[in-house]
Amino acid sequence: MQIFRTNLSPGITVLLVVLAILFAAIVIPLLLIAGVCWIVCDAVMGSSPLELYLRRKARRRSGIYEGPFAQDDAGQDDVRETAASNDDTIECEVISARTFDDNGQEIR
Repeated sequence: MQIFRTNLSPGITVLLVVLAILFAAIVIPLLLIAGVCWIVCDAVMGSSPLELYLRRKARRRSGIYEGPFAQDDAGQDDVRETAASNDDTIECEVISARTFDDNGQEIR
């Protein structure tokens, strides 16, 4: 009784069937595990992992990262806002030091 009509040799057909079964045995459990993780994340966090990812992505793309605590803008209406007013970088001065020997020659 012939189940499949192919031009492939019987050995190749058996190999393809075995590979398809192995693929299904790996993919189906991975999809089940991902689905369970999705449901648990949705139950614990209150939103899906995709929603959390998109929120983080939007926050990264915004010009200013405010960290876990947003800055309070109350009472700052009279202060003129500059480009660096919301910048969290630290300004520092680079000091160069040269070492000289007894003869006044610079040691490198």
